[in-house]
Amino acid sequence: MHDKEQYQRNWQSQLTTWRQSLAAMNAQADKVSAQYELEFHRQLDLLQAKLELAALKLQQLHDATGVEWEELKASLDGIRNEIENALDSAWAKIG
Repeated sequence: MHDKEQYQRNWQSQLTTWRQSLAAMNAQADKVSAQYELEFHRQLDLLQAKLELAALKLQQLHDATGVEWEELKASLDGIRNEIENALDSAWAKIG
């Protein structure tokens, strides 16, 4: 169980960091050129949805065991990559 608990703590910490990044991006949305504005806001909406999905899966992970635990972990690992790519892309539009 120790690995599972550590995994959950790491994810909670990462979600907090990502939410802070999303808030910072929203605060700087006026810096996005008109050329990227619509796409940027779509990315932020998608990012918010992915963060909510990750939080939901993390809640499900709490009681999961065995195969279910492994499936949720794999799903969360995939979501992590998607979130990190979306963050990088959105920050690039601000810079």
